[in-house]
Amino acid sequence: MAPGRKILIADPDAATVRALAPALRQRGYQVHAARDASRALQIAILRFPDLVLLDERAGLLDPRTFVRILRTNPRTERIPVVLTGENVDPERARLGTFLRKPFNLDEVLARIEQIFRRVDAARAVSGETREIEGNLAQIPIADLLQILAGNRKTGRLTVEREGERAEIALSDGRVVDAAMGAAVGEKALWRLLTRREGQFAFVPGALAGPRRIDRRVEELVLEGLRQADELARLLPALPPPGDLVELAVHPSEIPAGLHPVTEEVVALLAGPRRFQDVVDRCRASDLETVRALVALLERGYARRLAGPAPAEVTPLLGPAELHALRARIARGRSSGAQAVGKVVLAGGGPLARRAALQRFQTVPGFHAEVEAPAGFGTLGRVTLGEGVRLDLTELPGERAQRPLWRPFAAGAVGALVLLPADDDAPLLAELANVLRLPVVVCGPSEAAVPESLRQAPGGFAFEGSDAAEGLRALLAGAGARAAMY
Repeated sequence: MAPGRKILIADPDAATVRALAPALRQRGYQVHAARDASRALQIAILRFPDLVLLDERAGLLDPRTFVRILRTNPRTERIPVVLTGENVDPERARLGTFLRKPFNLDEVLARIEQIFRRVDAARAVSGETREIEGNLAQIPIADLLQILAGNRKTGRLTVEREGERAEIALSDGRVVDAAMGAAVGEKALWRLLTRREGQFAFVPGALAGPRRIDRRVEELVLEGLRQADELARLLPALPPPGDLVELAVHPSEIPAGLHPVTEEVVALLAGPRRFQDVVDRCRASDLETVRALVALLERGYARRLAGPAPAEVTPLLGPAELHALRARIARGRSSGAQAVGKVVLAGGGPLARRAALQRFQTVPGFHAEVEAPAGFGTLGRVTLGEGVRLDLTELPGERAQRPLWRPFAAGAVGALVLLPADDDAPLLAELANVLRLPVVVCGPSEAAVPESLRQAPGGFAFEGSDAAEGLRALLAGAGARAAMY
């Protein structure tokens, strides 16, 4: 952390300042306070803080006006502002610039550190010729695009993972094109926004080629995240990517006046195609294409065909592993014909969790919940045979929900932690050190694993970036200390 960073708390509640200020000073930050937004604006211009925590109830200036005035002053235009309050602003929450009250102190500190990492990355690209590179586990694409937009950079941002390469073109801070495999434009960009693994590099320079995108970066990010949410909700009802789909009727039997996306999908279904091929080839976004396909299937205008004979499914666990898992669930008690346990999923953030949930669809015996919970509840179940079943459970990370952690984690055989996990430190500490669960971590790099998890009393293992393999390893006993059972 850079020494002497200044944080301005604009909050009419003196108790909030008294609660936050000591913890911030202990971390080495200088703290200034103001009871209303007008006074906060004066302090910002005089003291030039590195971050402003602005309560939504701060008087005399509304938050939008406060931020607009900051942005018109060259001295303060780049100061990050985080809105705080009890009424969640969905858009700011998605962009990581909102903190809910009452505060979870660990969440506040983690968010501040995350913002300053973004600030440091922004400074790294402030020069005209500076290249940057790194890992998406540390800085997601959404953050990178906002950093490059804030610095009005021109050049190409490339993302590589396991030999697959994608690219985003920017001109004067605006995203003008993207390419990922056969997908281009906004379709490719919105796919990329869900990526949480891989290496990135930005190389400044003049651009040549088409400019297919014309929206502000913030608008693109918010729309991409919204579409990812909608796709995740549709996922359980979709055919597997390799299933064949074709028209069930002659094209003349389909009513006229179709939406252009539906017309394009109908044309693509003139002959049998793999479901994923249709999604890839359609020029519309993945969400629009999937909606059109689902509508055609539901109305009987399209049908799924029996694909190639499926390969014999290998059981997730061998007989010995399954027996050992049943014993871990029972913990010395008679479990009868049924043995039901839990795995707690933590860390990773919403995009990483959505990607993991999609990966879990390939796990034999896994069934996702039709209505996925928003941060709390059962995400899905794994039926393993011989009466053994595991529920995959997500717990709320907020400190205010701490009384729920122990009862809802009862019966858990372990915790599967996705990287990055900075924002879930209190929950991870509870799972590892209080509940003493075995911990399996999945992410792009073992170096990013928090030290507290490495020392988990119940055991620790790192299983690479594949969440499905991490789940299998956890159920097979990876990381568990034999003495616990």
